[in-house]
Amino acid sequence: MHESSATAPEIVLTWPLPSIIEAVSAEESWRLFAPESEPFYDGLAHYQNFRTVPTAKRGVVLAIEKEKPAIVFVPNRQISSVYEFCRVLITDHPIVLVVEDHPALASQLLPRERAKQAGISVIEPCDSTEIQYCASAAVSFSHSLRAPVVLLLHHRLLASSATEVRKTGNPYQALSSTVESTTPLHLGRRLELNRQRTLPSPGEQVEVGFITLGESDLSLKYLVSELQLLGRVPMLNVRLVHPIDKFPVERLLSRCRHVVVLEPRPGEVEQEIIRIAQSMRREGREVASIWGKQLPPFTPEGPAVPVPVNAIHPSVVARLTQHLLKEVSPSANISELLSPEFALLEAKPTKRTEFGTKGALDLLRSMAERVLCHSESNSHVLVDGFTVKNGEGSKIFIETWGEDRFLDSGINVLRYAVSRDETRVIIVWRNFAIGSALMSLISAILPSKSDDGKQVLEVAIDQGEELDKAIENASAKDGVSVIVVRDSEDPRFDLRRLAEVASQVDKLGFRQQHAIVIPMEQLTPVRIVPFDPWKTKTTTPAMPLETSMSTRWLEPDYRRWSISLRPILERVEVTRSKPPVRVVTKSTAGLAPPKVLHGSAPNWRVHIAGSRGTQPGVVGNILIHAGIQMGYDIRVQCNNRFVGPGRCAWSQILYTRKQTTNSYRPLIGSIPWGEADLLLGWDREEVLRAIDPAGNLRVSTSAKTFALVNIDLLEHQTEIKDENNALVPFDDRALSKCCNAEKLILRGFASLARVRFHNERLGDVVQLGMAFQMGYIPATVDAMLLAVHAIEKKGFARSAEAFEFGRRVAIEADDAWKPIAEETKVDLAKLEKRCVRDLQKQGGRSVANAEVVKRLLRQCRQSLPGLYESVDGRQSLTDIMNGIRRCMLWGGEEVATKFLKALCKVYEVDSAENGRQLTRNVILPLAESMLIRDPIYLARLARSPEILRRIRKQLNVRHSRGDTLKRRFLSRFRLRLWKWSLQVDLRTSDWSSVFVSGVGRFVPRRWRGHKRDKAVRETISDAINNAITSPDCYDHWVDVFANLNKLALESKWHTTSLEEIKKIIQQ
Repeated sequence: MHESSATAPEIVLTWPLPSIIEAVSAEESWRLFAPESEPFYDGLAHYQNFRTVPTAKRGVVLAIEKEKPAIVFVPNRQISSVYEFCRVLITDHPIVLVVEDHPALASQLLPRERAKQAGISVIEPCDSTEIQYCASAAVSFSHSLRAPVVLLLHHRLLASSATEVRKTGNPYQALSSTVESTTPLHLGRRLELNRQRTLPSPGEQVEVGFITLGESDLSLKYLVSELQLLGRVPMLNVRLVHPIDKFPVERLLSRCRHVVVLEPRPGEVEQEIIRIAQSMRREGREVASIWGKQLPPFTPEGPAVPVPVNAIHPSVVARLTQHLLKEVSPSANISELLSPEFALLEAKPTKRTEFGTKGALDLLRSMAERVLCHSESNSHVLVDGFTVKNGEGSKIFIETWGEDRFLDSGINVLRYAVSRDETRVIIVWRNFAIGSALMSLISAILPSKSDDGKQVLEVAIDQGEELDKAIENASAKDGVSVIVVRDSEDPRFDLRRLAEVASQVDKLGFRQQHAIVIPMEQLTPVRIVPFDPWKTKTTTPAMPLETSMSTRWLEPDYRRWSISLRPILERVEVTRSKPPVRVVTKSTAGLAPPKVLHGSAPNWRVHIAGSRGTQPGVVGNILIHAGIQMGYDIRVQCNNRFVGPGRCAWSQILYTRKQTTNSYRPLIGSIPWGEADLLLGWDREEVLRAIDPAGNLRVSTSAKTFALVNIDLLEHQTEIKDENNALVPFDDRALSKCCNAEKLILRGFASLARVRFHNERLGDVVQLGMAFQMGYIPATVDAMLLAVHAIEKKGFARSAEAFEFGRRVAIEADDAWKPIAEETKVDLAKLEKRCVRDLQKQGGRSVANAEVVKRLLRQCRQSLPGLYESVDGRQSLTDIMNGIRRCMLWGGEEVATKFLKALCKVYEVDSAENGRQLTRNVILPLAESMLIRDPIYLARLARSPEILRRIRKQLNVRHSRGDTLKRRFLSRFRLRLWKWSLQVDLRTSDWSSVFVSGVGRFVPRRWRGHKRDKAVRETISDAINNAITSPDCYDHWVDVFANLNKLALESKWHTTSLEEIKKIIQQ
């Protein structure tokens, strides 16, 4: 039993890069070389024998120097230099060049044609299950030919995967060890690289045949299988692309009337097929018509059908070849099987450019334009060659450079600029990895000038004031100045550092440092609005508070002096050592196994819009592990385009039952248009791309696709904008048309995870749990739980907790997320005790103030008993208690007593029949008018226990779990002397609030506040007196104060003009 278990087959998921390395894993001497760039670096960095090189060409040089067998990974943009170097290269050790082919990104490159010109053999697999075999074949070729060999992989193929039954050991290792020296064509035939399918008999001619390369072969096989045309369509799959074996090509050309060459770059291999056909014609043989860049017309009179670049998706192939396949089977109505068209989106999401070097350079360019266009100089300013300011003075040239482009071309530009007599400012964005080496290089080129100070400065991009000053000073100098700009400690643009920070959060399941910036204006409203976790929120990074200073001249008629110091922003940072815990209401409903909706379907497809982590993302990995547990055949297709910190574009997964020889069907990971059973939309922009009728994905239809979509903005994500840069709302109308509208779920899953886990990144697993509990995923509970726990061990903490919570949300969508009653409901008795206790703890004069508050609260309870009778009345009592303690902060016993007496007078004339509506409407307008937001009040409020408790509650700070809270303020000092104004924003601790609070004791109350604030206070007081003395106009005053109460609830009280308030009162 032990021996049989050791050789038992194992179901594994094969990815391209590990498959290539497994093909040579028997020999430890193999070396791996790749540049530090996409798409290879992230998948290779953990191998011990891997070495990073600046370019792929350098990797080939090192492979030769090491005299060891090597695999060199060549990105798409470095093909030309590597091919040129390997043109006449002879090596005693095998070298395999794994080349990325990305037609959509660089359609002008011809990797197959250039390899032919360089005399390099090219092998191209069709899907991920063939990569290991083709890699072993490439090793055999290199052994035999004593030359490098290209293993060409399409960009999509690098992001695909499939399950495979594999026994212990590598069955392909023998291919690379005992190979006789022979020609490439003999090796290709021996290894059966080219595959002929359904070849007509000699003398027979069929209407159409196909020559396929790469993934187009799998798409065509899938299409022929779906149309039940297997065995009726001749196909030649060419995996040995160069040198091409002409004999199977000649057989196909002689037995078909039309031959279509399907390839990622139309026309590239077609030219070689045409040369073979011309040779046949010279011999007098009958040859088929060859099509590649263009296909035969739909009608005899119509034009030829152009073939776009990268047309390898099965739905694209179906639309291009439907009229050709109809010739094979006239009864097949192919057009009815195609997905229907939908209306275009209101605004198509554009490519995200706010990250990486381009995003940083765009910001630096806009900063330079802002600084120089608003300067008082009369200079003529050009930024990157474009005039941004016309002037008659000297010219100022501003250039922005990325680090890689600067190292490649900028050094020579800098040398040339030094010799010119002009003002030129070169702004260079540097990556984090290079460190200070760039500064040393630039300093060595620039001549030293002791009179002009430093010509090379380095500034962090979050130091806005210093960067503005550096640009301004450099533009005032003669000669060349260089400003090197680096990313901040909290990365904003560096893709690798953004991914590292996100990975650390995923590993822990929470943020160790969680910081928010709160404007003081948000802390001042008397009514504390409850937090809504389903509400869509925009997350912005909490940038460090900066100290800055500015001066300006005021209008000539300004004749007085003033001085003030007030807090304007507060930055709160909590540091955690354990995951934050928020207690939620215990649910009484059990988590029963869901009723699976797709249990009897032959296959099941899911599109994950927005993947957290590397391919295929945490949700994709959970589904893959669960599918393996269920015994499914699985295919995966991903797109690893960076869309946010630790987020990739999308993943697609196919489940199907195990196939036998008699029931074989080609399997593809890409979702044919409209065939997705489930759409999990974590990133809402990627959701729109997935359903865009003019896009390449088009995964959904209303009759088939269930959808769960997160409508929240994610970290570092901005609103969708149209062509005119105007904000466009999320197009849920289009989503309801191309998905099952009755079961469509649009929720703020990110906000839900923020409230429940204090980590929005767990929201995708919450979404997955909800989809599973609703029966949209064909897997058992045990399989899903095993998969979730396996993923937790791979660096995605708290996934099991989030998955279970998502299942509960599916059962109790309205109640599962709610915090316990103690966090949402206000107990008036406890609130009253807390108001008194907070003052008693402060000691000193606050003890006497506590007695005053205690007396006023007792008077409120006795004088306003009718407010205890309703829910709205109890909320009003909460506002009164908050108003009393706020009035004590503002002006002590006198102001608080005045506030309460005014309410008691209103209560006496109020009517009990309508629930004391006048009293309830008066509370907030009266409190807001009395609480003038002057520096003294804001300073006292910032230090109050009430605000500190509110911040701790919002951030869920618990000292018992080791949480520490750190507060920093941005305080504004303003001095006005007649026509001159000085404004300094100081980054401080709470000393400024302590200082202003202490000085406030000696400032008379009549000096506090602006004229507008005092006028509003008097206006509201007069309106209340009028309401008290005119009971006949009761309904009028109820409506007036209802409108004023609405202003207070919407936080518009202190921004509404006095005239508008008077207009409301006089209506």
